[in-house]
Amino acid sequence: MSQRHRILLVDDDPEICDFLATLLELEGLQPQVAYGADEALRAAPGAAAALIDVAMPEVDGLTLCRRLRDAGFQSPILLTSARPGPELPLQAAHAGADGFVRKPFDNADLVSRLHRAIEDAARRARAPGTPLEP
Repeated sequence: MSQRHRILLVDDDPEICDFLATLLELEGLQPQVAYGADEALRAAPGAAAALIDVAMPEVDGLTLCRRLRDAGFQSPILLTSARPGPELPLQAAHAGADGFVRKPFDNADLVSRLHRAIEDAARRARAPGTPLEP
């Protein structure tokens, strides 16, 4: 059996977290839920990837993404938002995110993007400086 990758889910909405946790479990991933930035920063070490909502009270997802990168988190980060402006994907990239997913998202697409981000990160770790395959 392959390794169950731990995915850090960060959203202030418990219903969304419950839904995403169930989805990821059904897809063979191991979700870990955090409802805010402080909890996410404590839970991040060892996570294979993070899925972070942009619109959260106190600390938004863009700021959390920067804080995770500043703390040395090197795993892929995907940001999500239900109200993305045209500039949000670029802001996400500048914050250190590896991708951006608009809500509502297609479940299969979200899981596929998470798996691909994890696989791409593993390839980069095995062969630093080697370009990724398209």
